[in-house]
Amino acid sequence: MQQPHHSYSTHLPGITLSGNFHFRKGQAEFLRRLATSLVAGERNCLGVFVPGYGKTITALSSFLVARALSVAQKLVIFVPRGNLRDQYADPKELAALMHNLGAPPLTFCVADSEKKFLQHLGTDVIITTYQYASGRGGNDALKQFCSRARCMFVFDEVHHLSLGGTWAEKIKQFPFACSVALSGTPMRSDNKSIFGIPLEISEDETGKLTQFYKPLHEVLLRDAHAEGGILKLVQAHVIDYAVKLKNTETGAVVELTLSELAEKAESNAPADIDTFLTRKKLRFHEVYLQALLVPAFERFADKCAEKPDDVRVPSKHQMLIIAMSNLHAASILEFVQTNFPHVRSARIGQDIPEADRARLLKEYREGAIDVMVQVDMIGEGTDIKPISVIVKADLVRAWSKTLQQLFRGMRYYAPFGAKGNICDVYTSNDAEVVRILEWLTSEEQIGVTLPKHSSAGGTKSRVAGALPHEEWELLAVEHHETASHTLEMHNGTLQHIELETKRGRGRPRTRPETMFVVNSDRSAVEIAVTQAARERELRQECSELTMKLTKTLPNTAWNGHSSAFMLVHTESMQRFSKSPEVMNTQELLAKRDWLRLCIKEKKIA
Repeated sequence: MQQPHHSYSTHLPGITLSGNFHFRKGQAEFLRRLATSLVAGERNCLGVFVPGYGKTITALSSFLVARALSVAQKLVIFVPRGNLRDQYADPKELAALMHNLGAPPLTFCVADSEKKFLQHLGTDVIITTYQYASGRGGNDALKQFCSRARCMFVFDEVHHLSLGGTWAEKIKQFPFACSVALSGTPMRSDNKSIFGIPLEISEDETGKLTQFYKPLHEVLLRDAHAEGGILKLVQAHVIDYAVKLKNTETGAVVELTLSELAEKAESNAPADIDTFLTRKKLRFHEVYLQALLVPAFERFADKCAEKPDDVRVPSKHQMLIIAMSNLHAASILEFVQTNFPHVRSARIGQDIPEADRARLLKEYREGAIDVMVQVDMIGEGTDIKPISVIVKADLVRAWSKTLQQLFRGMRYYAPFGAKGNICDVYTSNDAEVVRILEWLTSEEQIGVTLPKHSSAGGTKSRVAGALPHEEWELLAVEHHETASHTLEMHNGTLQHIELETKRGRGRPRTRPETMFVVNSDRSAVEIAVTQAARERELRQECSELTMKLTKTLPNTAWNGHSSAFMLVHTESMQRFSKSPEVMNTQELLAKRDWLRLCIKEKKIA
């Protein structure tokens, strides 16, 4: 829990800093606003902090403020199970932190079992998990604890706490005096609302109401980079593939790139090709693994060969590979061990016995394993700072989930020095990592909104677009190209830089997707975010119109193309000379009008 050298101390009730301890700027500002809000009678607050910014320190400091203002007497911190081990497992460290904050001697207890918890009902600070609090024994014990004194609740990683979910329904039964919700990504992939999050409602000129998260204070990615020593910079390497598919019933053959296949999937409209299963099969292909993993391991080798700034401190880089299933993880590990036998590698997943998983994860944490292949086993709260190469080979495209995956390799690691603190992300062109980086750097969380009505059905399945009577066989896969991207400071602005685009064998160079410049003017950022959102809406609409047009055109109109989709795609490229990913707003509007005309006339106009 080491803090930076910058001093952002301010007068806060209940806190007297000692031992050369200082708050970070965002922590001090949040606590100042928290004190003001509690005095004004507000009892539920949200703090948004990028991972690595010190939510644990903020949580404990928040309690000292509430305690000094006589709002709360005891503290209950709710965390996901993984965070309990990584962030709150050492009572001595927590006690030392409290001493540095100027708190009186307080007792701590990690409540992970009913028997242990009931022995500590007089404890001042309880750290428990959402899972334990929702179980029958834990729920009864916490009710008893909360009834004895005014409690402050801290909901760490609050995006786990969906409104109406089992955990939220159980926690609602506990009496509490006030709450602080903390998260780096206050959103959910299923668009459900979150329990304990303050909201504000805005009304536009048409009378439409929109709910927004209302953070007491938020520390954005730019804020963390400005302070320094918190997050690594990111370089994204996006690999595109050319795939050839054959319909085993009709014999029809389709050739398209993975980015084009992703565009079909994005529309969620009925399609001839089952894009989900195609992308799933692709990830086992030798060409897919070679084009994705070989450059990642080359970069990893370069990193390991670099000398650290401080030669007295070992700076061992590590790699994390995210697979889509246990079978896929096993296939990737076999490829790694065959082609890179000198690298110490392993995998963990639900099919690995729990004792072996714990042992392998411990060895990975300690640096005894260089490369870990895993399926959703190393998540938020897992702090392995030497991770500096991430290979995202799964099918997850949800923004909040992908952000949490990327953050596993973004925490700053001092022994690497300023030059070495770069996280290289390798992914295929259907994972939208470049768009997510755009979202991160442009701080689109400024306008993160909640849907007016929560979706009860969860995320929409990609498999739903498949026709029941057609089967597609993956005939061939070629490496199309690799586009590398990074972000650099230039004249006070954070700017996207296209590092290079490497062509795959026999493939022409195409223009990679780019991002806009982000400057320090918040109003300019909001304008850019609005424009980017509008362009995404138009791309989505064009995708839906394209799929509608392919259903309108008769087979006789294909004009030698393998499918109606390829006909429309070819005509679009000839007319507009670029793919939708790199079109601006006016070009997308023109494409939309052209597609509407084609649908109206039932032909390529």
